[in-house]
Amino acid sequence: MLKKIYLNKFNYFIYLILLELCNTNANIISHKNAVLLLADDGGFEMRSYLNKICQTPNLDNLAKESLLFNNAYSSVSSCSPSRSSLLTGLPSHQNGMYGLHHGIHHFNSFETVQSLPKILKKNNIRTGIIGKKHIGPSNVYPFDFSQTEENNSILQVGRNITKIKLLVREFFSQNKTKYEFFLAFKLIFLY
Repeated sequence: MLKKIYLNKFNYFIYLILLELCNTNANIISHKNAVLLLADDGGFEMRSYLNKICQTPNLDNLAKESLLFNNAYSSVSSCSPSRSSLLTGLPSHQNGMYGLHHGIHHFNSFETVQSLPKILKKNNIRTGIIGKKHIGPSNVYPFDFSQTEENNSILQVGRNITKIKLLVREFFSQNKTKYEFFLAFKLIFLY
């Protein structure tokens, strides 16, 4: 019962975001853009999560004008299943990503799964991903701009801030039209 309530609330949340992104009015030109920051092994290291030790002023300023996830849940505590859940609104056992996507495992989401990038693409919203992707197949997660470990060194796209900055500039230079966009960053924290 609790699981069903969670799924309903989570799916409702995802669909509200999608409806808001896809809602357009012919008389009013408004662009709704989204940037998703996701980090491996990232916790509450930001001041916006009331951490007084770590100084993260740029992220804190961004957080003041953003939606923060304060009560997120993942049914599997590894990267591929949790990423696929975030991008589909479905737990891993329903989207097919039972385990890791890379290496000898090669788990994939089911071909019939409707993901956030797929739905946004159908609504002419340009999508991009920079950093660690770790999900598949590509036709379920069809990002328009993809600079990940699949076509770069993970040390460059997941950890090299200068390289990430240049890739963000490249994404925006290719997005000079007035399209709305969704850009996901998948960072790897170093401790």
